[in-house]
Amino acid sequence: MIHGVNGGIAPTRGQRLAMAASRVRVDIVFAVLDVFVVVASYTLGLALRMLDPGVGESDHLWADLASVMPVIVLIHIVANVVAGAYGHVWEHASTDEAARIVVANAIAGVLLVGGNFVLRAVGDGEVIVPWMVLATGPLVALFTMGLVRFRSRLFSHHRLSGAKKVLVVGTGRDAATFARQAPLMGGRRVVGFLADEHHLEGQGGSRRLAGLQVVGSLDEIAEVISFYGIEEVVVVGGDSERARKVVDLCLDVDVSLRLLPSAEDVLRDGVSAVDVRDIEVEDLLIRQPVETSLDSVRDLLDGKRVLITGAGGSIGSEVVHQVLGFSPAAVCALDRDETLIHDASLRWQRNVKVALADIRDGERILRIFEQFRPHVVFHAAALKHVPVLEDNPEEAVLTNIVGTRNVIEAGSRNGMERFVLISTDKAVAPASVMGATKRAAELMVQAGPSRSDGCVYTAVRFGNVLGSRGSVIPTFVEQIKAGGPVTVTDPGMTRYFMTVDEAVQLVLQASTLASGSEIYLLDMGQPIRIEALARRLIRLAGLSPDKDIEIRFTGRRPGEKLNEILALDPFEPTSHDKIFEVRLGRPSAHILMDKVDELEKLAMTGDTARVFESLRELSGATLLSESAMIVIEDDPRAVPRWS
Repeated sequence: MIHGVNGGIAPTRGQRLAMAASRVRVDIVFAVLDVFVVVASYTLGLALRMLDPGVGESDHLWADLASVMPVIVLIHIVANVVAGAYGHVWEHASTDEAARIVVANAIAGVLLVGGNFVLRAVGDGEVIVPWMVLATGPLVALFTMGLVRFRSRLFSHHRLSGAKKVLVVGTGRDAATFARQAPLMGGRRVVGFLADEHHLEGQGGSRRLAGLQVVGSLDEIAEVISFYGIEEVVVVGGDSERARKVVDLCLDVDVSLRLLPSAEDVLRDGVSAVDVRDIEVEDLLIRQPVETSLDSVRDLLDGKRVLITGAGGSIGSEVVHQVLGFSPAAVCALDRDETLIHDASLRWQRNVKVALADIRDGERILRIFEQFRPHVVFHAAALKHVPVLEDNPEEAVLTNIVGTRNVIEAGSRNGMERFVLISTDKAVAPASVMGATKRAAELMVQAGPSRSDGCVYTAVRFGNVLGSRGSVIPTFVEQIKAGGPVTVTDPGMTRYFMTVDEAVQLVLQASTLASGSEIYLLDMGQPIRIEALARRLIRLAGLSPDKDIEIRFTGRRPGEKLNEILALDPFEPTSHDKIFEVRLGRPSAHILMDKVDELEKLAMTGDTARVFESLRELSGATLLSESAMIVIEDDPRAVPRWS
């Protein structure tokens, strides 16, 4: 099968000739049938006329009709051609095709009546064909021709009654291709199309596509689904904005939603132009996906030894997967969870060195770095679940802060050239233990240049990752599978979202931009309201929010913000139009590491109260500024502005 550049299917020359020959054969068959229909219709008309006892001698009437019958047949066939009564797939015909039959027989009737008047005027006043025959003949022919042409619908009703009624959203070439191919896909019958409002306004009087009606605009989708009994809606083109609008408009409508790939998907992924798939959460993101400069990433990683911590997690395993595509000399995947790292390694299908270790064990991490001597380190290992860490702050400190220090020190002592920290929007004006510990890790990155080890340190900050383990979307999915309720903490809560693929692309790209101590963030578009996300997920499961699945508000948990932010301090554009650099002051490395050592001791002794206090001091967690802990190194009089 050859695909056209616009997602349509381009038949071969032989296929086009075969289809043309098939249409000619069908038209010839219909024309022959029409000849018999016309003869039978006018014969029946005269027979009805002969039922009148006052007609008298009738032999000449039959002879007269027989003499002009070839003319009558010719007029009807020509009228059919002129009206366009041939060249249609009548099984999928609609009112437009039916109107053509009406027009054709009306033309024939008018011509015959007019001809009869002319013959009467130039002759002796006698009519060749009785007026009643000229009146009833076209009517009977109209009925019979319509019956013949629509027989496929009448006699295939049982076959089509089980077909799924489909509404197509979109009016382009891809939509027309899908509509034509749908009957061949098994179990689908396209009923009509919906147009975007601007497209509907721009098409003038044309409201048909592939022989089917454009039944309305996208805003009318709920009413159209109800009126036509639609069972499936197919959104054409992979347009996230259109897909998201369809989902929102169908929140309370019982219909399945599918997505038809765009022409770009067809060319890139090799899928068919008529292959449909479920609408997924990734289709609902409110922004354009980030793109990566592959050349710059390849220049950075080609021939280098790369180590990834937290390699068994959602982000870490994707980092390993993408790094392998840039010809590194060797890759070391480090994680403390044996099961996660084993499962992730099945996906990589490459020779990756697996290191089972806990970043909290400084001596073990140092030995791994001495053996592997990585050039580039992506640090994704962290504890991340906000409510859990609020109850266990010591563990958060030992992993997210002390563990980060251990990795940085081991790398610094073994020729590490570049260190990239995976950070989070929760590190901005942190209101939780998790956010505070990640902000402390960022501070260690900012203090990196003071080590004078020649390593480039940077941090990459982004929001929530779609589908990562333990995140909101998998939680919602499990709740929906269990029949609900879906629990949302606050109706006004919003979050930024990105796909794991995009997150890792950002990490790789930022690693090429950095020159030392930068913190980068992604232009993540508009935040998504969590309640709206829950409703969309319920809808994508084919259920109705508040009807089939309850949405229950439980109240915010300790450490949860209502709205996350990516930066409070000024940020500036970079050479990548979707990546920005946050401008922050540089902390004193000496004071910072003293605070880290103090926190480690407090966490090891289990002094929770003092851990909280020291965390607030280190990260400025109670202040509405990211620069709460900043100490300018060249000003010895400067002190931290603790709350």
